[in-house]
Amino acid sequence: MGILESRDKNGTEAIFMETDRLILRSIRSSDFNALFRMNSDPIVMKYVGDGSTRNHKQMLKEIEVLMSYYKKRPGMGVWVVELKMSSEFIGAGGLTYNTNKAEVELGYRLQRDHWKKGYATELSKELLRYAFQNLKAGKVIASAHEKNLLSQKVLEKIGMTQVSRGFEFDSPQVYYEIIKKPS
Repeated sequence: MGILESRDKNGTEAIFMETDRLILRSIRSSDFNALFRMNSDPIVMKYVGDGSTRNHKQMLKEIEVLMSYYKKRPGMGVWVVELKMSSEFIGAGGLTYNTNKAEVELGYRLQRDHWKKGYATELSKELLRYAFQNLKAGKVIASAHEKNLLSQKVLEKIGMTQVSRGFEFDSPQVYYEIIKKPS
């Protein structure tokens, strides 16, 4: 498994990486319906940011921002997550640069019918590997709403350690990090 970084005709990564069961590929405008469905689901969005869902206009803007990130920070961004066997959209995940902390941040969001199947852990492990090996990150951070015990469990399962608690978007958060082990 690992990094593929194939590119489409516009020079954007078509398939960015794959795991045993998943493919991560760049977001395309044709992903609007799938992303909108996920981001307008109040149960999926309950612990994301301030918990609000996205409307049509907000989702268009968010996709534009996400697609522009690939050029701003090559090798980083948020990618569509699909099942390898069927190409079914199951969510989005990736690595972004947290400008407030000047660190690489891991994040993901899955449609709820794909929760508790190990996909978040599988995805996050591969993103961590990529961050350390390809981005040469010394540390990767992540956060989860304090009531989102499933995401906290995923972050702990991939080796991240809780380092603090705080508030973001007026929501109580648990902050995690993992430091690259010396080779």
